[in-house]
Amino acid sequence: MRQSNFLLGLTAVLGISLFIAMFFVLPKPETLTGTYFFPVHLPQAKDRAAVLPTPDDKDGLTISFVGDIMLGRSVEQAIVTHGQSWPFAELDNLFENSDFVVGNFESTIRAKRNIEVTNQMTFDTTPDNLDILRQAGFTHLSLANNHADDYGSQVTTSTRESIKTVGMIPFGDPTNSEQFILRENIGGVSISIIGFHAFGEKPDELLDTIKSEHEQGRFVIIYPHWGVEYATTAPSVEIAPAKQFIAAGADLIIGAHPHVIQNIEVIDGVPVIYSLGNFLFDQDFSSETKRGLTLQVAINDETVDIELKPIDIINRQTLPMDTVAAQKLFTELGLPDGQLSVPRK
Repeated sequence: MRQSNFLLGLTAVLGISLFIAMFFVLPKPETLTGTYFFPVHLPQAKDRAAVLPTPDDKDGLTISFVGDIMLGRSVEQAIVTHGQSWPFAELDNLFENSDFVVGNFESTIRAKRNIEVTNQMTFDTTPDNLDILRQAGFTHLSLANNHADDYGSQVTTSTRESIKTVGMIPFGDPTNSEQFILRENIGGVSISIIGFHAFGEKPDELLDTIKSEHEQGRFVIIYPHWGVEYATTAPSVEIAPAKQFIAAGADLIIGAHPHVIQNIEVIDGVPVIYSLGNFLFDQDFSSETKRGLTLQVAINDETVDIELKPIDIINRQTLPMDTVAAQKLFTELGLPDGQLSVPRK
């Protein structure tokens, strides 16, 4: 009898211990909310301080900007076929010496792989493919575009969280970019990057925000998703809001969405790059959609110096444009040496 009581007591103690371990130690399952929301389970990225420079690293700030990035459709098929290193295997040192690398992310993130057909206009990719961008050097991604909410606002939110999980920083929004302003301080330079989605927001809605950021002494960059697709010259729907943003205090405007490179001008001392074109896409129907610009922008106390670095997209790979073609493009843009420098306002 004593032995039976001892065994019963031991069993009870073990059962209670197991229950406590399950409740307090083991990870709790994520709660699914809505049709498309999913918990992201990825390896934790390195501490952000190991990825991004600290404010005391240098004087001034250098940022690389690229255009439209899409990881769905046949781009994702190429990744499945050739491996995750495929899209940017030929980038070389394109982002060398850049403190930040910023791109327009025209996709959503969902857990289940879904490779769309060529003419489908809703884009998604899987969480593991985000790491392709981080490995290439990207630090910040804009969601101020017409594909960030392809599968609804809950997926926009989960996409934002997925970007954070792999160690990059999202900003902008399809309908409310002023709530997701990117603010960074490095090298003695305080910047604010404001996304703008022209098909979900109105320019007037951002003017007070731009003015406020400017009055705080921050260098204000507008990163708009706007304009007319495949138009190689900026139309009035880009020029008019650009002038509004500049009047409100914008220091630099760098645009995306047309999928082709557009003209560059300086308005009241502010560089306006209307469209960088594509950076990674599967639009093979024209030579213009298979090339793009990368900008390396150096901001210091006295000047804003911009270096143009053109790219080609061949077989779902992004690679630096050859010297002859790059020189021809620079001439077309009215910048024969591929450089633009303006005094800082």
